Amino acid sequence: MDRDKVLDILTECDALLEGHFRYTSGRHGKLYFEKIKVACRPDLVMELGKMTAIQMEDITSSFDVVCAPAFGAIVFGFATAHAMGKPFAFLQRDADGTMGIRSGFKGIVKNARVLLVEDVVTTGGSVREAIEVLNELDASVVMVGLLVDRTNGELELPAPYRALLTVKVESWNPDECPMCRERIEITKPGSSGKKDQPLSEAGS
Repeated sequence: MDRDKVLDILTECDALLEGHFRYTSGRHGKLYFEKIKVACRPDLVMELGKMTAIQMEDITSSFDVVCAPAFGAIVFGFATAHAMGKPFAFLQRDADGTMGIRSGFKGIVKNARVLLVEDVVTTGGSVREAIEVLNELDASVVMVGLLVDRTNGELELPAPYRALLTVKVESWNPDECPMCRERIEITKPGSSGKKDQPLSEAGS
């Protein structure tokens, strides 16, 4: 996969930010991928979806449906499903922050073989939640497709995965963050609807 092409797309959208950020996982880091900037460009979203479809080309026949967790990954999952010619369904959180799938999607997901698409992953917590929800419907996640893997390939998931972009983004617990010690102002960009969790339970 053309890593430089993915970086070019993210750079073109001003989706790569540097600073002091609090990730959804609760950890702090210097680099943030503002995927909403990419979502503003449907042409580039469709291009990334096509790239994911190509990345999965050798196992396309292994999937019945493409799924993605809300909200950020929906557009990337939809674009991937479109490029693969597969049905699409998304998962979302309720008012309590619990991951689930709308009743209207259950018919196409139940007992299905799934390609699960996620955008940017740090710890993989949201992916694990989505897999658990799908397993409850007797669906099997054959593969996970990631836009960005921030663990440099060290991510551990209960299903195999492939990423369009794999990078090493250093992050710290808040009490170990060097930028906090330097009193650099922190930003908490984006929101997935997930409630803040202890670091031991945090998601991507």
